[in-house]
Amino acid sequence: MTSDVRSDTLNVSGFRFSVPSLPVPGFGGSNGCAENNQCQTRELSVSGPEFSTRKEAQAHIRINWRRIKKELDFLARYASKDKLAEAVTIFSESRKSRFLRRRTPKYGSMNKGFTDEELQKFFNAADDPRMHLLFSYQAILGLRIGEAVRIHIKDINLKTRELRIETEKAKTLDFLLIPEQLFNATLSYIHNFETEITKAGGFLFFVESRHLSISYARQKFNKYIRKARLYETYGFSNDPTPRTLTRLTTHSLRHYAITNHSKKNNGNVVLVNKFARHSNLQTTMTYIHTEKEELYQSIRNSQAEGVLEKVKKMQQKL
Repeated sequence: MTSDVRSDTLNVSGFRFSVPSLPVPGFGGSNGCAENNQCQTRELSVSGPEFSTRKEAQAHIRINWRRIKKELDFLARYASKDKLAEAVTIFSESRKSRFLRRRTPKYGSMNKGFTDEELQKFFNAADDPRMHLLFSYQAILGLRIGEAVRIHIKDINLKTRELRIETEKAKTLDFLLIPEQLFNATLSYIHNFETEITKAGGFLFFVESRHLSISYARQKFNKYIRKARLYETYGFSNDPTPRTLTRLTTHSLRHYAITNHSKKNNGNVVLVNKFARHSNLQTTMTYIHTEKEELYQSIRNSQAEGVLEKVKKMQQKL
């Protein structure tokens, strides 16, 4: 008895090849092949339709994950060595670019933080008391935007002036001292907006009955950046639909706070690392910015006149 076994055509990320059909649950019929062992040709495609936004693509993956997982398993079992290596490389590079912190920032040596002058212009443009205080917490204590919008009245210790922070990245509980001027500004703000804060369940930065969203805070930030004439771009993202990359973002306030803390503490990286709440020192170093003039002055200071004289004498002898 002969069996009519056709081949499957696999289409994954642009390459195609055929393999003998085997019963693969979930493809074709309920058992993958008919009882007489005659399998139909099946076209497997992981590429999927085109999506205009990352959110749409992620929703498609979530809904169709069971089928996609079977297709990936099919690829893992039947792809040749070089094609399997190509697929692994695609996933590895995507993981690195999307989820792993780069050793060097993608923006090179460009200062992603505010200068003192830029910060002054920015806060002059921030006319909403909620946003002014929220961004102050970022610029002074280096909070991430997600940490800042979730500050709750119970997070503030009135006796010690400490702020309790649930650190986003490390998922740890940390505490920072609130400087006296910021602490007093916070008390005044709470007094002025007591009703709204109570209605929002105790969140300092409220909108109706909840805390501000990250997207809303970013929208207000971008509005103030344009109002202060600080809008500056430097490229495009690697998203399916590329977006314009701007030098100053809400995270730039955190850059400023960390750099400022470093300058005021003689560059003590260990202290700065604790302040920034980073898990390693290398990450902290990418946040500390040096102005060009500071760099050039340090180079001039490091060159002793005696060394220059020796070089001159050597040049004259030769």
